[in-house]
Amino acid sequence: MVTKQFVAIFLIGSSLILLGAGFWWKKSIFLIKQYGESSITDKEGLSKSAGLYIMAIGVMIFLAAFLSQLVGIYAWIVFGVMVSLSSVLMLKIMTKYV
Repeated sequence: MVTKQFVAIFLIGSSLILLGAGFWWKKSIFLIKQYGESSITDKEGLSKSAGLYIMAIGVMIFLAAFLSQLVGIYAWIVFGVMVSLSSVLMLKIMTKYV
């Protein structure tokens, strides 16, 4: 059954996947506010890792929404933990390119 929440989650997840694709394929590093393009040592690596990370967050949003129908709020708790841990990992990866 499609509800307003699923439509909103679909739009948010799809937007994140498209944004990640923009980072990765179009090398749109200017969208990352903290990084000036002159200070980036490896534009290809940064755009790929940032794009894949954002796309993964979009996919995790889809999975958490569908799993929440099966297991309840625990799916969102696991999603929050996974995003938190992956954010720390992503920060370590991104500092390698600056």
